[in-house]
Amino acid sequence: MLRYIPYVLLFALVTMIIYGWGLWRSMRQQQDLSNMLSAKGISRIKKALKRNGPMTSPELKETVKGLTAKQPFGREQIAVTDPEKFLGSLLPYMIKQKMISETQENGKTVYQLRK
Repeated sequence: MLRYIPYVLLFALVTMIIYGWGLWRSMRQQQDLSNMLSAKGISRIKKALKRNGPMTSPELKETVKGLTAKQPFGREQIAVTDPEKFLGSLLPYMIKQKMISETQENGKTVYQLRK
């Protein structure tokens, strides 16, 4: 009887670790999805600017419209529902990180990749 106690304790420990990992992952899921969506948006904006050259904010809205992010093996997904608000958070971040630059051309604000 005493020889089974270590196995029961080991099973309880493994169960506790798996449960804790699942709980931690579910608490961070929304933040992870948000980070993935931002990364996809940045990538898509950079590709569009590389392909088309300088673009205005309304032109960039079309590139991020309908963008979605989903974790592997997960059911939850996040999508861009308001491209204007999404760009309003991404463009200042990209300028601050020196990925793109903002200039005025013919009275319009134009964004282009940094050289």
